[in-house]
Amino acid sequence: MQSVDDPKLSRNYGFWSADEQQAILAADVAVAGVGGDGYLLALSMVRMGVGRLRIADPEVFELENFNRVPGAKHANLGRSKVDCFVEDAMEINPAIKLEVFHEGVTVDNVDEFLGGAGLVIDESELTRIEIGVTIADRARLLGIPNLQVMNIGFAAQVTSFHPTRTPTFRDLIGAAEDTPVEEIARRGLSLASVLPFLPPYLDEDVFLAAAGGAPLPSIVQGVNLASALGASQAFLHLTAGAAGSNRPEPLWFPKILYIDALTGQSTVSTEISRTHQESIRQMRSNKRQGRLTRLQYPLPSADPAAH
Repeated sequence: MQSVDDPKLSRNYGFWSADEQQAILAADVAVAGVGGDGYLLALSMVRMGVGRLRIADPEVFELENFNRVPGAKHANLGRSKVDCFVEDAMEINPAIKLEVFHEGVTVDNVDEFLGGAGLVIDESELTRIEIGVTIADRARLLGIPNLQVMNIGFAAQVTSFHPTRTPTFRDLIGAAEDTPVEEIARRGLSLASVLPFLPPYLDEDVFLAAAGGAPLPSIVQGVNLASALGASQAFLHLTAGAAGSNRPEPLWFPKILYIDALTGQSTVSTEISRTHQESIRQMRSNKRQGRLTRLQYPLPSADPAAH
């Protein structure tokens, strides 16, 4: 395990204290999903000095990951994302304790994945909403904060679900507490329930394609921003209660922080439905008035099998 006087951590002390660093060194964080946001965010946990990480992801690297994921490179094509992450993490801190779940998070392993963790970062696929519900339900039962970050274009959003307060993750997606996970999976997820803001430069045709089942578009700027927001909120979670710390609370749902690196917009939403509909109206107005770059998505040539 690293110590507070490790030279690799020395530049942290201009912005956080030795007591806060000690809390981070003692932290145990579970990260569900290391594609896109999750990979870079988990690497940020390593660089911050987090002592133990549990990493879950069943996927391998494909060509479509190369535009935004640090571990995506030709040498890693077809390899397990968690194995590639372990190699990168150990290159940064050989003393870190790592536990990997090659099968991802499942009903069978969620207790092992979360048990003893002080924070879970849920970066599971929105298209597999049953995974997010399984994580959220168990985290709440175990009293673990559930941090969620998402990139949207050049922007990103972040929130956390409190382990005892309401509203819950099920409230976010409109699922009653007694609705079986299997039924939630069959119903699927509407993007309107999780995206309070849509970027004003988003082409409506792209949004409709994604809402209709096309792979969610994602770029490196949004991933980098999502990682920064997530790591900052994780810092607040992990250092809460550290001696001498005078930090704000983490941002708890229903508050969702949204920041856009392209437009400079920064705002906090507490009314997802209202702000989502306002974003839709703005997107359509921009399209009618020709105030955006028209896009075709997905391109026919974007099929990985074509390369």
